[in-house]
Amino acid sequence: MRLSAVPPLPGGCPWSDWARPNVKWCEDNLCAWVTAPANTWSNLLYIIFAVQMWREAGPSRPTLRLFAPASALVGLTSGLYHASYTWVFQIFDFVGMFFFCCVTIALNARRMNVIGAGSVYSSYFAGVAACTLCFFLVPLLGLPVQLLVLFLVLTTLAQEMVLHHSLYRKHSHLRPNMRHFAAGILLLVVAFGCSLSDLLRVWCSPQNHVMNGHSLWHILTAVVLYLLFRFHSQFAYDGGGGDGGSGAEGRQRGGGLLPLRAVAV
Repeated sequence: MRLSAVPPLPGGCPWSDWARPNVKWCEDNLCAWVTAPANTWSNLLYIIFAVQMWREAGPSRPTLRLFAPASALVGLTSGLYHASYTWVFQIFDFVGMFFFCCVTIALNARRMNVIGAGSVYSSYFAGVAACTLCFFLVPLLGLPVQLLVLFLVLTTLAQEMVLHHSLYRKHSHLRPNMRHFAAGILLLVVAFGCSLSDLLRVWCSPQNHVMNGHSLWHILTAVVLYLLFRFHSQFAYDGGGGDGGSGAEGRQRGGGLLPLRAVAV
C-alpha cells in the first residue's frame, strides 16, 4: 500500500503529521480539523437510521437490533476517517463496514441453518475479527483493501441465491418478500457508480464541500443499510414472529431443517 502516493496535508495543519490513507477522493482536503466537510457530514444519515432501526426492532428483537449499532459505527468511523484524512482512522472506517456487512452474513447463515440461534453473536464477531485480520494481510498481496467489502457484498448475494435456489423453490411458503432487498441492491449499484465517478474524477468538483460523488455514496448506502434491516425484519430470529408472524410455524413444518419463516410485509 503506497501511502506516499496520496497527497499530504500542508505542514502545521491538524492531522498533517499522521500517515495518509490509501485513497484520495475528489474533495479537496482543507487545513482544518474537518479536512473534507462533505465527505464527513454526509455520514450523519447512518446514525439517524441507526436510531430508527433501534426503535423499530424494539427490546423483544435483540438479534435484529444488531443492525442499529453497526450502522451507527459505520457513520462514526467513516466520519472520523474523512474528517482526519488519516490511515489510522481509515482502519476504523473499514472495521465499521465489516461490522455491518457481517450482520447480514451471520443472519443469512442462521436462515440457512448453517449456525444455530445461540451462535449468531459468536459467528458475527468472529467474522468481523477475520475481516479485520484480512485487512492487514490483503495489501501484502498487492491488492487494494477495498476488495474486502466487495467480497462481503458478493457473499451476501451468494447466500440469497443459495436460499432461493436450494430452499425456497422447494418450500414456497417460506419465501420472503424481496422488495426491500432488491431495492437495496439496486440502490447500492447506483451508489457504487457515484463513488467510482468520484474516484476516477468523472464527477469531480474539488472545491465543492457540500455534495460530491463519494458523499452521495454515504447517503445512498445509509438508505441501503436501512432497506436491508427492513428485509431482515421479516424473520423470527429471536423466537417470535417477524413483523407479526410466527417463526415457530416455519421451524415445525421443516423439522428444524428449513430457514426461519418469513412473513410477507
